[in-house]
Formats: sequence, C-alpha cells, structure tokens
Amino acid sequence: MVKMKDYRSIMALTALVLMALFSTIGCSKMPTANDDPATTTLLKRNLSALKVTDAVAHIDTVLNAAEGGVVTLLDVELDFPPKALPNDTLISIDIPDLAVFANDFGTNGLIFNVPVRVTMSYRDADLSGLDETTIKMAWYNPHSGNWDIIDCHINPLDMTVTAFVSHFSAYALITDE
Repeated sequence: MVKMKDYRSIMALTALVLMALFSTIGCSKMPTANDDPATTTLLKRNLSALKVTDAVAHIDTVLNAAEGGVVTLLDVELDFPPKALPNDTLISIDIPDLAVFANDFGTNGLIFNVPVRVTMSYRDADLSGLDETTIKMAWYNPHSGNWDIIDCHINPLDMTVTAFVSHFSAYALITDE
C-alpha cells in the first residue's frame, strides 16, 4: 500500500518531469516570450461546425481541493490534480466570443500549488491557409497588453494543444499567420 507521503512525492515528481518534458518540446522557441502584437492573430473557429446556438458559453463548478477534478466546456478541458487548489474553489470557463479560441478561466488570478493541465482542441478551427505548427497557447498579460506565449505541446493527430499553467487568466490559441 502506498503511503500518503509517498503518493505526494510521486505526484510532485511526476509534475516536475512533465514540466521539464514540455519545456523541451514546447510549442515555441521562446516559450515565455511576448508574441509580436502586430502579427498575433487569435485562432478562429469554424462556426458552422459548432452545434451551439448562443454566441457565448459558460460553465462553473466548485472543485474539491483534496480530490481535484476536470472541468470541460466545448473544446477546453482543465484538469486539476489533487491538492492543486489551496481550498475548495469555484472554477469557471467563459468563452466570450465563439468565433475565436480565447477563454477566460476563473477564479481570475488564482495561483495553483501544482500546475494545472489545460487542453484546447482546435478541431473546429478554420485552418484554411494556416500551417498547424504555428499554433501556440498564450495567456493575456494585462500589464503589457500582449499575449504571452507559454510552453505547450501540439498534437496534430488529436488536433489539441496542451499546456501546464500555474495561474488563471485569459488563455487563447494564437498564430503568427
């Protein structure tokens, strides 16, 4: 039987290994760089592929800090490992404009004890004339007014981008094309 102390050590080691792995095979050459605002474009959804009638989407739920859990809305999945949250917390996903892959994650400003996995699918993206390898995940930095690129992994077979984040704010799929 695995003791709780050993379990926590294994989880912490796993998180560190995953972070190291994603930092070496990330989406960008400069994973924490600001993207050039003159060339940054939010990835657009192919709205005809969606089966949603409203122009916005929202979900919120309270997650148990000890257990963690998964929150999903349309093409976004947030996976919280146990003890990532400091206490039971209201978690939300807002997609204010279904035309683009930009999402507001809340509670805004929340900092995690261990990284949280964010996976965004771009299956419903308008990829006409777009090189998939240029897709990156970024968070909106309100201080600079730029989208800051983060370490991420593109899976072209599943058409997903995955990153591990340490805080909540607005996150998006962007491209330089």
